[in-house]
Amino acid sequence: MLQRDGRVHFEPEARACSLDVVALPPAALARVGEAQQHPFARGPTIGVYVSYKNYARANGLEDPAIAAVSRSGRVLLSPALYGSERERLLGILTHELSHVHLFGWRSSLFSARPPSWFTEGLAVAVSDGGGAEGVSEVEADEGHCKGYAIVMTDDRRWRDFASIRLEIEPPADPSRADFITFRQRLAYREAAMFVAWLRERDPDAFAKLLRNIENGESFRDSFQASCAASSSNLGRDFVSRLAK
Repeated sequence: MLQRDGRVHFEPEARACSLDVVALPPAALARVGEAQQHPFARGPTIGVYVSYKNYARANGLEDPAIAAVSRSGRVLLSPALYGSERERLLGILTHELSHVHLFGWRSSLFSARPPSWFTEGLAVAVSDGGGAEGVSEVEADEGHCKGYAIVMTDDRRWRDFASIRLEIEPPADPSRADFITFRQRLAYREAAMFVAWLRERDPDAFAKLLRNIENGESFRDSFQASCAASSSNLGRDFVSRLAK
């Protein structure tokens, strides 16, 4: 545990990395709390790793390539965020803290989980693009117009980024070294744009939706009650507005 901030925990070899992290939580916490219109239910813990092997074991997915994960009120950060992907650190930390905030209020681990398009879209929107870096809103708009829109009725968790459902599958781009990463970040950016539109469309309804989700209520029922429409219908309305 870092003496300067007990929220930051680190591997012994990662002390220098933890000092890069320690200045970030106050701003990230404040941003998330303000955007999601509610304080954190409890203070999060941030885990800093220097070993990819230990990080993969800790993140529960056995995957060292994932930038960060949130689990049981903890944010676990990949060693890449202190090296080759240092510029992503604040955005990714804020993104994961959005997840911690949303699920921290839920009284039961067995409560129905909101669809990933909503949780990831919210986290990207709150973090100003964390998790969707490299795909701009202009590119996402172009994707929408070409039919590469995420399926708003998809309730599956986005663990396998290659299987995120899109209305039309974009052709593989040979100029991109990692098309799966592009595909994931396109979906994240589209989800964030839709969530931001929902919030701007009716801030009170959006706040009500967040509170219902935190209380563990059905996402589908809460969305219908708060927004007076289904997510699929509003998703089509959102995409049609972009095409005009």
